[in-house]
Amino acid sequence: MKYKEPIALLLIGALLSGVVTVGAAEAGTAVNPLISLNWLRETFIPGAVSDADKRVEEELENLGNEIQSITLQGSEHRVKRGDILWLNSGASLTPLAGELQLSSQSSKGTVLDVTEGFAIPFLTEQNDSKKAVLNHQYLAAEDSRIAVLVDSDTGVIRFSGNCEITLSKETDYNALADALRAMGLFRGSDVPYGSGYDLESTPTRIQGLVMFLRLIGEEQAALNYPGSGITYADVPDWALPYVAYAYDKGYTKGQEIDDQWRVVFGSDSPLAAQDYVTFLLRALGYTDGNGFEWETAIADAKALGVLTEGEERQLTEKPFLRAQVAYLSFMSLSAQLTAGEGGTLLDRLTASGAVSAAAANSSMAGLEDQRI
Repeated sequence: MKYKEPIALLLIGALLSGVVTVGAAEAGTAVNPLISLNWLRETFIPGAVSDADKRVEEELENLGNEIQSITLQGSEHRVKRGDILWLNSGASLTPLAGELQLSSQSSKGTVLDVTEGFAIPFLTEQNDSKKAVLNHQYLAAEDSRIAVLVDSDTGVIRFSGNCEITLSKETDYNALADALRAMGLFRGSDVPYGSGYDLESTPTRIQGLVMFLRLIGEEQAALNYPGSGITYADVPDWALPYVAYAYDKGYTKGQEIDDQWRVVFGSDSPLAAQDYVTFLLRALGYTDGNGFEWETAIADAKALGVLTEGEERQLTEKPFLRAQVAYLSFMSLSAQLTAGEGGTLLDRLTASGAVSAAAANSSMAGLEDQRI
């Protein structure tokens, strides 16, 4: 990754090397090859900076990046992998979620860890970085410009002052979660930041089940379900209708039966990638043992055309977080249902009235090209 300011400085440094002297009155000529300081300041350097800026912009464009400058006071912002936050003098940043790196190679000056009360000097010739600590406030000191790289799929920051963002072209899980929320298919947890999406956390089994019921348009039916008298050992009151409905419909199974003959559902147990892919395949009309198996659900979904090769690779090689739940849920809306029903999952949801067609059209626009 190349950054704007270091590139500009390198280009200007190369152009200036070995040509400066003091005392001449104008640009060098054949008679007087020396260059005046006034010409250097007033003509050459502004032109060189302009040329360098153009070349930097071209470099960033070639990298597929888009520069967006923002100035917000005390604001929260959700970010994604590859985004670069540039803190100018006096700007501060506090990472609330995700992984961020303070880049020494791309920074100049000093950043202050206000929370710990010490300064972190940066030398441009170094080629290392420092991981930003969550909930620590970092302040760019005088005459400083600090680069902070987002090193996780998603993150949440709070910042104030003059901050620029170089937006990456990586998958925007935040936008996908926004789209799902607009359609009534995704809601946040109780975390007090980042719209409550909590995309950086590991999902639980109960969260996966609720998302599944929304995707098949049966959340309201679950909430109205009286239950069949089966008792559960570890299901909170708010989730009882969901679990009872899904268990009695055969959508899910408990983990075991305890010594009091109660079903142990595993509400707070981590939801694995293959567990959620299994839910998605069931939502699309596939049945266990007839098209896929739980043990091979990810590979089976790839073979069925539900997952891309990149998605299969990510789900088998990377941690499975709520960001991936949002991603898979959004992409499944465009997946074809099994031959018996036809159409897409979103077609079924809009036809049943579970999702507004207007909300679906506006939310889906421009986001389907986010596939990995």
